[in-house]
Amino acid sequence: MKQTEGVLDGPTLGRLDRWRNARALFIRPEGGEVERAVALAFGRRWARAQVYGRARRILLESDVEVFLGSLHERLGPLADRVRVAPDDPGVTKWDSLGNLTPLPRASTEVRSLWLADLLRHGDFYAKFQPIADLGTGATIGYEGLLRARAESANHPSAEMFPAARALGVERAFETLAWSCIVDSADRLPPESRLFVNVNPQLLALEPDGLSDLWRAIDVSSLSASRVTLDLVEVENVESLDSLSRAVAAARERGAQVALDDVTSPYRTIQCCEAFHPEWVKVDWEITRGVSRDPRRRSILKSLGRLARHFSFGLIAEGVETAEDLEVCAASGVVAAQGYFIGRPAPDPAAPEAAFRRWLQVRRRQDGPESEGTANGAQDAQRAS
Repeated sequence: MKQTEGVLDGPTLGRLDRWRNARALFIRPEGGEVERAVALAFGRRWARAQVYGRARRILLESDVEVFLGSLHERLGPLADRVRVAPDDPGVTKWDSLGNLTPLPRASTEVRSLWLADLLRHGDFYAKFQPIADLGTGATIGYEGLLRARAESANHPSAEMFPAARALGVERAFETLAWSCIVDSADRLPPESRLFVNVNPQLLALEPDGLSDLWRAIDVSSLSASRVTLDLVEVENVESLDSLSRAVAAARERGAQVALDDVTSPYRTIQCCEAFHPEWVKVDWEITRGVSRDPRRRSILKSLGRLARHFSFGLIAEGVETAEDLEVCAASGVVAAQGYFIGRPAPDPAAPEAAFRRWLQVRRRQDGPESEGTANGAQDAQRAS
């Protein structure tokens, strides 16, 4: 397990504690229309509230998270023009007014206070989910995933990184994840590949942003040549040029590159021309239910054609059924990840029995007599 010193610094802890301990808030509408909407939301409480410049002090009658969420919902699009701050009894009212924050940002931050509690009192550790070759059934690698100890975590793991972003500690939290995963990588088979999630938005802003990852690898038994950088939600990156420079530097260390969470063939072409990835991972939004959705099948087949053109390995994420896996295999997917293949675990486990049975059936169907043109026609029929 990994301790979390350093993720939350003193100023961040102070800011979060002010929200946690707030008994009153300062609220400042921007403009007459917004002030009328706020006055309508509070009724007589707004008229009776103490006035500080253009702001008013409102006593909290409910939990601060509930209060901000309700106000945000009532104001709708006008919420962006309302600023709020907790009344801190440790400073003057005017100093508190210096911390005014847009209501939507404050609401999101307060909803993420659970992660601050987890960082203060919880331990983190790594799980590894297998990625299996659909031809041989062999595990080609494992994706490292950050998890929190169950007794201290009441939110899904998928919510941790968005919460870290809301708290303004995304970079430090990503470094914590890398450290946990690399420290535990000695549990993996010696030749297996480790897929490590990397936020490309941060990396595009800081081309040397992988330095903490390399430091963790340098003091571990893991070689950089066994690492694949999983560029998560890479389709959302605007500046591919700056990101491509960081990717090139990673390749000099021997690391491979994977485009993660891919859904768009057009954006994939742009990313392939910029990064020349070894792997592309199709998002679960495409693969889950693909056997029942012609639109998803069309997208998947387009990505399969791109895999042949750009010579990358296509990996399907989030696979949960044999039917979906069958369509993936027929569309050019060469490896898969998901509960049907294997669940995340602290120690690598054998593939699921259902996947092994699927592989045996496929081998019987695609025997020597089915190779070549006949096999390709069969795959095309499965994907249609």
